[in-house]
Amino acid sequence: MVISPEYYELMENRESMYQLLSRFFIAEIDESLFQHLKKTVFPTETGIKEINEGYRYLERYLKNPGTDPITELAVDFARVFLGAGVYEGTVANPYESVYTSPARLIMQDARDEVLAAYRAKGLDKRESLNVPEDHISLEFEFMAFMCREALEAFDTEDWQKISGSLAEQKDFLDRHLLNWIPEFCEDIEKCSSTDFYLGIAKITNGFLQMEKSILEELVSEAVFDRAYPSFEGS
Repeated sequence: MVISPEYYELMENRESMYQLLSRFFIAEIDESLFQHLKKTVFPTETGIKEINEGYRYLERYLKNPGTDPITELAVDFARVFLGAGVYEGTVANPYESVYTSPARLIMQDARDEVLAAYRAKGLDKRESLNVPEDHISLEFEFMAFMCREALEAFDTEDWQKISGSLAEQKDFLDRHLLNWIPEFCEDIEKCSSTDFYLGIAKITNGFLQMEKSILEELVSEAVFDRAYPSFEGS
């Protein structure tokens, strides 16, 4: 594995994307974030069709947000993720347990598993954050933490930590993100009334599919380097 500036940038971009997605799902959009997004130039071609579609939906909303977009987005957030005002129909519950437990309840096995993963890294949820540990925002923040952990290992050229971190990222992606978030994103698309959250759903799902390919490649390169330390991976 050759640690080039481009490779390092990839890791930083992955960390930033997880942090941004985490913010989208933990709370309503405030004025500061909304204005920041309005000034953002989104990529037009990422190589992933679903991500491209998501950015187009996002741009369309941000260019024509209406008279009170903050309130409109807050109402949509409450309806989509909290079920506010929904008596029948689809709700996108942002908890892994809901999508992976037979009874579709919160605080099930998935919560216990991710809590153990966090604590293995010395992490605990803030007491003021009143959501279970398998909330999508916390799972994304944990992936961002592991990206930063890998970057720090790159700085010291600790190949064993790099390899271990990448393997842990891939395992968490497979076991705790890809196993439920695609269905979660489908539910967002079914019940969102704004192009904003429709775009976020498509970006999120497309990003995770891209992550699967990226981490498969990174892990295979890291294993190669550990097995044959005198050679560079292709």
